[in-house]
Amino acid sequence: MYASIRSHRSMISASAILAAVSVLPALAAPKSSSSGVIDALQKKYTITETTPDFEQITRDGTTMAMKTAGVYSIPANLVIKPDNQVVDGKVKTPGMMVRMMWTKSGAHVLQNGDKVYVTKIDSKSESGGDTLRFGLLTVDALDVSGSESKKKYDAYVSFKFKKGYLDEPPPEEVEQAVEAVLAPDTGDDAKGGDKADAGAQAPAHASAPKAAAPAPAVAAVAPAPAPAAPPPTISIGESSTEVLQAMGMPLQMIDLGKKKMYVYKAMKITFINDKVADMQ
Repeated sequence: MYASIRSHRSMISASAILAAVSVLPALAAPKSSSSGVIDALQKKYTITETTPDFEQITRDGTTMAMKTAGVYSIPANLVIKPDNQVVDGKVKTPGMMVRMMWTKSGAHVLQNGDKVYVTKIDSKSESGGDTLRFGLLTVDALDVSGSESKKKYDAYVSFKFKKGYLDEPPPEEVEQAVEAVLAPDTGDDAKGGDKADAGAQAPAHASAPKAAAPAPAVAAVAPAPAPAAPPPTISIGESSTEVLQAMGMPLQMIDLGKKKMYVYKAMKITFINDKVADMQ
């Protein structure tokens, strides 16, 4: 009788184990559906691959053009990379201490129209929300502050969304958010004009036209010079972000708490509570 009870208990235990194992897949953490978003973006924006020193391209990718200013980058040979946050379509200006650290590392603030490659696209989901991150590398080598050498510059741009947004987003909405900051470079339309001019020329083998009366000489009139671009203007009350977008990085930043100063070649701008209070 005892042997029968033990056998029955063994059968119950085995059944319980099999039942628990059968539900394990259901309890496992679900695979993030944001991988579908990443795949779609990588198909549209081809990743560029480089040698470890970033000097040579080993796989051509999509060339992108910046559509806004304010993205901080540093020489690509450095280990750290600025992570620029984009919230509601706008690049957030980092705090003063962070800007000073990046400036000491030779930071270059990318401007509207600067060309970059995409070196990485990934995402993560945290309690505070979803993040879509792009790794960028400048197409051109730039001057390094305090050095005679030139380096390519790189950075991260992280797009912030509400929690769960990247689970099932319409691809058009995600692309629209990305391309408000950087978008595929459309190239130079002037090339089409060159081709049109070449097509208008007579072919080399065409027979020479018969002699005709010479056309009357026409005095060449020099085209009027294009008007010079107006200098950037700064107004009282503007934020430090607006000043950086208009003037670029200053030669010196002075942080005195609520009072800060940006020193440019021909101007010193004083901020009180991050608003322009005085210009000299």
